Amino acid sequence: MGSRAPFTLCRIQNKEKFSYYVMFRNPISGKRCTKKSIDKLKASLNMGYEVVNRRDEAIIIAQRALESNIIFSHNKKLTFSTFLLDFYDLEKSEYFKRKLMLDPHAISIDYVSIRRNLIQNHIIPLISKEFELVKVDLNFLETIQTDLVNRDNLSSTTVNQIMSSISLALEYAKKKNYITHSVTTKVDTINIKGKTRGILSQEETFTFMKYIKKLKNKRVFLSCYLSLVTGMRSGELRALKINNLQDNLIKIDTAYANLAGFKEPKGKKSRIVPCPNSLIEDLKAFALSNPYEDKIEGLVFWSARGGKVVSSHYFCSKFKEALIDSKVLNKEEIEERNISFHSLRHMANTLLRGSVDEYILRLTIGHSSDQLSDIYSHIEENALKSLRAAQKQNILPLISLDE
Repeated sequence: MGSRAPFTLCRIQNKEKFSYYVMFRNPISGKRCTKKSIDKLKASLNMGYEVVNRRDEAIIIAQRALESNIIFSHNKKLTFSTFLLDFYDLEKSEYFKRKLMLDPHAISIDYVSIRRNLIQNHIIPLISKEFELVKVDLNFLETIQTDLVNRDNLSSTTVNQIMSSISLALEYAKKKNYITHSVTTKVDTINIKGKTRGILSQEETFTFMKYIKKLKNKRVFLSCYLSLVTGMRSGELRALKINNLQDNLIKIDTAYANLAGFKEPKGKKSRIVPCPNSLIEDLKAFALSNPYEDKIEGLVFWSARGGKVVSSHYFCSKFKEALIDSKVLNKEEIEERNISFHSLRHMANTLLRGSVDEYILRLTIGHSSDQLSDIYSHIEENALKSLRAAQKQNILPLISLDE
C-alpha cells in the first residue's frame, strides 16, 4: 500500500546547486498535486528568503504551509488554545498515551488534570480563540508570563508551573513539526525564594495534642497523632485501611489521589513503620465504626459524608482550624510560619533525627534516594526497635496518653 503522508519531498539538481520541492496530497481526492518550490513557499510564509538546503527545514516549511491554509483552502488551522487543551486531555493526547504505554506509572491522572485546569483557567482567557499555534514565539510567551505575574491571585510558583506546562506542550509540537524548531519554547523562570516549612515547638505540640484529644471528631486527633509518630502523608492517610494495620506496625503501600484513586505512594515504594499498639487499636476501632452501607470496607479515616475517602483538603483544613481553636496559633501566625498538616511529617523527621540511623530514618519517613534499597518491607528487627525507642523517647511524651 502506498504512503498516505500529507506531502512528499524531493530534491532536484539545478546546475551547480539543488533545490527542494514538495508534492502535497489532496486530503479529499488522495491525489498528489503538482510539485511546489520550498524556497517560494518559505518566502510566501514570511520565513525569510535564504535558500533551503536542509531537509528538516524543508519539512517544517511544508508543514507550515499546510497549517497556514495556503495549500488547501479547506485545511483547518490548528489554534494554540485547541492544541493546549487537547495536549492535556488524556483521551486525545498522543504524548501522554504513549508515555503511559511505555510506563503505566510514568504519569498520574491528577498530574495531567491539574495542568489542564491551569491552562483552562489562566491561559485560555488570555489568548484569542483564533490565535494559531504556528504564530507562537518568544515574545508571545513572555507577554503571557507578564500577564500572569500581574495577577494578584497567582503565586510565582503557580506562574512557573503554568509556563512549564506550556513549554512541555510546545516541545512536543516541535517534535511533531507543528512549529518550527527555531522557536524558543521556554521563558526564564521566576526566581523563588523557598519558604521553609514551619513546625510547632514541643510545647505547642503538647498543648495542641491535649486539646484535640478531647474533640468529638476523632479523625483530627488520630490523624495528627499518626502523622506525628510515623510521618505519613495526607494522601497515605486517605488510603489507609485496616489490613495495613499490623501488630505495632503499619504497612504503607497505598495513597489516594482525587482522579487516580488508590495508587502507589509517592516514590512508588512501600514501607513498614513502627506504630504504638494503642494507636493501632484506636485506628481499627474507628475504622469499624463506619456506619454507612455504601462505605469503603476497612477504610480508617472514612468521611462523615458517606463513609468513603475524605476530601484532599480535609486533614489540612481541620488541622489549621483546630490550631486556631486551641489558641496555640492564630491565622496570621500559621501563615507567617508556613504551618500546615504536612508540618507534622517534618516534625516527625526532626524529632527522630539523631536518635536513629539516617538510612533507617529515610526508609521510615519515605524520602526517596537512589542509594536506598527498594525493599522497604524487610527492615531488620533491630532497626524497628531503634525506631520504637526513638518514638517513645522523643514523640510520645508530647501526646497526653494518660488522659
